[in-house]
Amino acid sequence: MIELVTLPQAKEHLRIDDDAGDADLTLKIQAGSAAILAYVQGSRDRIVSSDGALIEGEPLLRTQTALLMLLGWLDRNRGGEEEEKLKQGELPFSVTMLIYDLRRPTIF
Repeated sequence: MIELVTLPQAKEHLRIDDDAGDADLTLKIQAGSAAILAYVQGSRDRIVSSDGALIEGEPLLRTQTALLMLLGWLDRNRGGEEEEKLKQGELPFSVTMLIYDLRRPTIF
């Protein structure tokens, strides 16, 4: 499973000092990473190599920042309190504004 940010990076961003929620946060890192990589679709190869290694550069930094924003949103909305603000398949605006121009839809 690809993780765009590390657990310590996520905890620093969310200002978490203890280890009680590490398993939950790790799941959110993995799921959020997958959602962001699915969103950018055809640009995934600018962020992650074919062997799953992160590719250093501006696209990675933007997707990492987007993931941190998404983790904050997920943390605030643990029970789906704001789900009516999003349509199926959408990410919060604060996330997509960072990666929108990386989005390259793949047509089958």
